[in-house]
Amino acid sequence: MKVQAPESALNVLRDILANNQDKPQNVRVYFAGFACSGSVFSLALDEELMSDTSYDLDGIHFIMDDNEYLTYGNVTISEIPPQGFVVSVDNPPQRDDGYSECGSGCSGCSGC
Repeated sequence: MKVQAPESALNVLRDILANNQDKPQNVRVYFAGFACSGSVFSLALDEELMSDTSYDLDGIHFIMDDNEYLTYGNVTISEIPPQGFVVSVDNPPQRDDGYSECGSGCSGCSGC
């Protein structure tokens, strides 16, 4: 597993970890479902499991389920000002119906 991220994202993650010392200190990458813009990957503080693969980047320990890693590949965290950051993977999943987006716009999206 490999994770790429700009220093600005790593600094935000370091702050989150420092402010949550009572939580696990691993950053889990996981598939969270679909939204209007396609597949969504998220980050969460979580315990490392035997079924996880991991990657250390500048003092931050990233984890991902082995099966998700084998399916989706390496992780890239990109900065998109002013919204913040987006998590993407080498092989993003597609919806079962073949659509990568939900309808023609987000304002009326329901059920993605």
